[in-house]
Amino acid sequence: MYKTLTKNGQLFAFGLGLLLTIAFLGSVFSGLDTFNGLSKEAQYETGIFDLGIYAVAFLTFLCFAAMFLFGIFQIVTDLKGSMKGLLGFVVLLVIFGIAYSTATIESGPFWDPILENFNVTDGASKFITGAIWTCLFMIGVAVVTFVLSEIRNFFK
Repeated sequence: MYKTLTKNGQLFAFGLGLLLTIAFLGSVFSGLDTFNGLSKEAQYETGIFDLGIYAVAFLTFLCFAAMFLFGIFQIVTDLKGSMKGLLGFVVLLVIFGIAYSTATIESGPFWDPILENFNVTDGASKFITGAIWTCLFMIGVAVVTFVLSEIRNFFK
């Protein structure tokens, strides 16, 4: 399967996209006169463009599913080569776990209306705070690594 996709994967993707585009344009152009004859309010209620929206949603889901499944397939088939990536993922989970466990639930006159307006629970608030702190930590690590590698390359 992998060899088939590396050889013909772009052709399959282009062909599927072309077929969906032709089907979408066919459905739109077949009802375009009727659509243009409707009032503005009725045009918003019509389903003439639904095929295009559903096709985009389907292709997006298909791409995410293929990306996830092929990632798992690569990890399982080359476990030794995937150890660095898996170790990095575990380190990321540990950093997030520390950030989540030390996160406080935001409250106060500024935060309470926002949290209530968006229905943010205490657990979700801790999750959001932990994710933000993890992101900021990783940005800091990336900046420090970039600076140190440039200094190292300067003296090489």
